[in-house]
Amino acid sequence: MKVGGLLTSAGINIGLCVLFFSLYSILRKQPQNVKVYFGRRIAEEHNRLREAFILERFVPSTRWIVKSVRCTEDEILAIAGLDAVVFNRILVFRCAHLYFITLWRFCSGLLLKVVVEILKLFVLSHGSISFN
Repeated sequence: MKVGGLLTSAGINIGLCVLFFSLYSILRKQPQNVKVYFGRRIAEEHNRLREAFILERFVPSTRWIVKSVRCTEDEILAIAGLDAVVFNRILVFRCAHLYFITLWRFCSGLLLKVVVEILKLFVLSHGSISFN
């Protein structure tokens, strides 16, 4: 594997991730998108975001990430509904599932490399391997 290609791929992925997080962070603050991101809240209370120009709407922020991590399932159910809770459970399950698969693949790959290196050393010291 070429290190330059790996670094290029990682740089592109990280750049796109930062771009999309910034776009989401900016777009969710815009008055015309309030119905998309806060539908149930809009139905229950008066819209406060229809004021004049506010610079904060155009500045990306990461506060929503911290708030989303601290949010409980009951709060999600009350604010966004059952669909959001089910989606969140699926997302969390998939992340945990992929974490364990990645960990397993890494450990098995590492173990395989160690076994191959031990066999190489054995062949170098004994000349050949015989299974008699």
